[in-house]
Amino acid sequence: MVYPVFGLFQKKRDPRERRRLFRIPEKSAMLVIDDVSYAIADWSIDGFRALGFRGGYSVGDSARVRLIVVHKGRPTGFDAKAKILRADPLNQEIAGQFSSMSETGRKDLARVYREKLAIYQNSGSTADEVDQAAISRALQSRGLE
Repeated sequence: MVYPVFGLFQKKRDPRERRRLFRIPEKSAMLVIDDVSYAIADWSIDGFRALGFRGGYSVGDSARVRLIVVHKGRPTGFDAKAKILRADPLNQEIAGQFSSMSETGRKDLARVYREKLAIYQNSGSTADEVDQAAISRALQSRGLE
């Protein structure tokens, strides 16, 4: 379905594509796919967006990934299987949703997410109000809170 917007046409988005959780912008995190490292643009407990992608995966593919974030001064890694939601070699971006992860990994990722989100909010870096209730509901629905 197409709706006109100020004389332009915009494709209606599928509600399943809407991001449920705030993605934390990162400057010192990386994503490793098949021994190739990509800089992370942002991430949440649900997924990631990485930069520097030049090809090799298509939308719908599954991949083994390792998300590495610096937390409390140390690199912390999370191994997962991810479904590729966006693969754009032209803009050098790849985005995906974590589809499986160990229970311990998922809980650790949720803890790191909560702590990094609090730091990010306290820094005043975001003008957007992060919906803490929605984040709590999302974590509870996954048994992580």
